[in-house]
Amino acid sequence: MVDKLNKALPPVTISDKADRLEEAEMSASLRLKNALQAYGYYDATWKISKKLSSPKNYLLQFSISLAKPIIVRKVDLQKSGTGRNTPQIIHFFKVFPLKDGAVLNQIDYEEWKGKALEVLNRQGYAKAEYTRHEILIDKKEFWSDIYLWLNTGPRFRFGSITVHGAEHYPRWFVERYVSFKEGDWYAPAALAVTQSNLRNADRFSDISVHGELNAEKHNIVPVSINLKSMPAQHIKIGAGYSTDIGPNAALIYDNYNAFDEAQHVRVSILAAQLNRSTSILYKWPIGKNIGSEYVAQASYQNQTLTAYDSNEILASVGRQWSLRDDNSRNKTTTLEALVNFEQANYTVADEVNNSFYIYPSLQYTIQDFRNVLRPISGYSLTARAEGASKIWGSTANFVRFSARGSWNVRINRQWVIGTRAKVGAMWLNGPISVLPPNLRFFAGGQNSLPGYAFQSQGPVDSDGAVEGGRLLAVAGFNIQRFVSKNWAVVAFYDAGNAFNSFSNLHILQDVGIGFRWYSPVGPIRFDLAHPLVNPKTPAVRIAFSVGFSL
Repeated sequence: MVDKLNKALPPVTISDKADRLEEAEMSASLRLKNALQAYGYYDATWKISKKLSSPKNYLLQFSISLAKPIIVRKVDLQKSGTGRNTPQIIHFFKVFPLKDGAVLNQIDYEEWKGKALEVLNRQGYAKAEYTRHEILIDKKEFWSDIYLWLNTGPRFRFGSITVHGAEHYPRWFVERYVSFKEGDWYAPAALAVTQSNLRNADRFSDISVHGELNAEKHNIVPVSINLKSMPAQHIKIGAGYSTDIGPNAALIYDNYNAFDEAQHVRVSILAAQLNRSTSILYKWPIGKNIGSEYVAQASYQNQTLTAYDSNEILASVGRQWSLRDDNSRNKTTTLEALVNFEQANYTVADEVNNSFYIYPSLQYTIQDFRNVLRPISGYSLTARAEGASKIWGSTANFVRFSARGSWNVRINRQWVIGTRAKVGAMWLNGPISVLPPNLRFFAGGQNSLPGYAFQSQGPVDSDGAVEGGRLLAVAGFNIQRFVSKNWAVVAFYDAGNAFNSFSNLHILQDVGIGFRWYSPVGPIRFDLAHPLVNPKTPAVRIAFSVGFSL
């Protein structure tokens, strides 16, 4: 009971002004009274003591005597309607939390009511309601009678789906963002997912998705989607700082409706202290599912990192498939097949080389977060396999596998725990010097080992210079404590490294603390990380990023 009351009445410090102290005392007493009655204690009494918590602040403390509670004398549960005998409702009625002789707990009562309606709404019973929901209480005799009569009503299906507005986009493309189809069981949650999908598409504004329950015929509900198109072409200019690549500036041009066929063209230029790049990306959506599209891209990148310098020209062409059919942006599963062409010249461990590779790649990605802008509950995994052969004109033969993933779970309102990992392995016919840096394995950086510089760790040559490895294993653990709705503090630990064999694996470790702000554009991260093994200047590294990342 103490834990429950602490949630209803958390500690609050107040100033020492007399009027504020009296006001706080009255407000807290009223909240405490309401909380006690909600848990069945109508005759509870308490005493208030004032404690000076600091030179200018007081803390009110309540000593409570619960007294005799209200006992449930009678429970009258009834169900009617076409869904009354569904397995879920039968189960819900069996586990109704208040039994004869139990202490009246109106919190559990209200939660049960809400969950029962939620289950019915998901299954198409959009007009489910309680025809009687009443608790009769005799405060003098300390008993209560509960009357809860549920009528599921009829079961509805989705009917015709009509789209208004956004005329410049093909109808088939807009319909990709609809998370239901005609004939599915009607569910308000599906309407909300569709609205979220359309909002996240970055193509539409003034979005409304409505089920016309008042226009239903024969339990078929038509749906109306109203849209206004945003300008198809955007230019974004930005500047910032990343601990991995240093100060940077970016220019991005997007055309989200090339040829009036919803084809996406992006041209981007990045100028950073450690990374300069320019790229063009072309996506041609096909099929009925979000994420199904043809992909073509080309880029030039120049990097001057701690372990290497490189110049790379990369071109890729291929296809991406969506492996889900519910079209939810928060839950995605995709398979991407590409053919990659790469020309590179690079200096690693003071050795200058150049290479050319043609290699196919296959990448599987699954992501399931309740909210990708607040990735505090869910998981993601990306696994990639690729390989090259001299027969195709490549410099060397190799087969490479890599995977990265994260998992977060919200324990309660204040606490979130999470893990992340990166692994990799390759078979290479020849010395590692024949591979450009982007195909070798390095450790270090914000999403690897934040206590060490970006891509700075791995096996070394005979002179002690890092040259990258054939294997990779890095894992981390973090715990977050929310201090407000959108702000959290975090503590983390990471371990691992890149290596050539398990016999010479040198495990690096770091620890750190940081902050998270879950902003409207995604999580903003600021961390301070300290290397525990082979610490180098600086002893504390700053890691900063904006948006979702593994």
